[in-house]
Amino acid sequence: MKYFLIIVSFVAFSFSGFSQDTLNVMFYNVLNYPQVNPTKADTLKPIVKLIKPDIFMITELTALSGANLILTDALNVDGVTHYQRATYFNGPDTDNMLYYNSNKLALKSQFEIATVLRNISEYVLYYNAQTLSPGDDTIFIYCYVAHLKASQGITNEQQRNQEVVTFKNYLDAKAVSLENVFFAGDMNLYGDFEPAHNTILNGGLVKLFDPINLPGLWHANSSFSAIHTQSPRNVLLPDGGSNGGLDDRFDWIFTSQDALNGTNKVKYIPNSYEAIGNDGLHFNKSITDAPVNISVTPNVLSALFYMSDHLPVAMKVEIGNNVTVGIEQQVNISSWKGFFANNQFNFQSKNPESLLNVTVFDLVGRMVYTNKFNSTNSFIINLSSLTNGLYFVYVNSEKTQETFKIIKEK
Repeated sequence: MKYFLIIVSFVAFSFSGFSQDTLNVMFYNVLNYPQVNPTKADTLKPIVKLIKPDIFMITELTALSGANLILTDALNVDGVTHYQRATYFNGPDTDNMLYYNSNKLALKSQFEIATVLRNISEYVLYYNAQTLSPGDDTIFIYCYVAHLKASQGITNEQQRNQEVVTFKNYLDAKAVSLENVFFAGDMNLYGDFEPAHNTILNGGLVKLFDPINLPGLWHANSSFSAIHTQSPRNVLLPDGGSNGGLDDRFDWIFTSQDALNGTNKVKYIPNSYEAIGNDGLHFNKSITDAPVNISVTPNVLSALFYMSDHLPVAMKVEIGNNVTVGIEQQVNISSWKGFFANNQFNFQSKNPESLLNVTVFDLVGRMVYTNKFNSTNSFIINLSSLTNGLYFVYVNSEKTQETFKIIKEK
């Protein structure tokens, strides 16, 4: 089977029609709410008042009453009335929810994707600006919320991958209609070595991206202290949340390529992605420990400490017919080609790469081959020892990455 790469060139331009707007997108694991403490909606209030999310996605919701309390006691407060929520589904284990600013967005549909543990929730929004004119194209945003299997170990890593394989298969079935995908959640990923991380980015037809592009071993690694999201506490609180201080990057918002370059009128605003309350100076500490954390106001810092054992992550996007489309996100990937023939995978790059890391995964995420190539723009690897089946060849350099799907038949 040959892997064909379609190269598409984008030219910067602007659409006529309604004006550009900004959306704040936020995800938060709210720690078994309202089961552990139903009064915590009041604790959440200063956090959402600071961020003012237009799209607010949460996990670890335990009851419909909690979904309503967040809406009435944390979002639609102090004169604010524009927040609405999706329909609550009581699935296995804890549940998800999406809230949205009805002055800017409307909910078109939602769906629950069943996995081996918890549901992954789909929420399809569309831009509902007051300046929308007859004949303007509707802008859709596909939001997905997940809480993957927790804990370290090969068994848990494989289960996380099974969950995201199910998710990616669902995306594949509707890939033609998808646009502006945001995949948010508590992913429980310990490093980019995990099969689930590779599947999220490269599995299937719909590739997803980390907006800040910081691969590595995030767990217990001070080099990533500025992006850690668990735990903002170094003490054990009565709500039973994890302690140990900030040392893991569990919470994410991944995006599709079009949401990075603006081709479907939604575009990530560079440098807007952040873990709220993380100043980069509290590795293995509580966010309230010394040195003084000035990344947010004291009342918000206290709320983040008590609300959950996770920090929320947030980002900003431009939306509207005046969003500029750029070409810079496409250049590296479009210069790579690969195909599989005669039990050999052949790779070529337009320009020499100083280092190419190659890893081959089977369908369930097991690593079956790995190698490195230095100072080259091509290589060939012999995969004749593999059994017949579907495999993913993951190639990454210092600047970019790509996955090639191959089928070994004989």
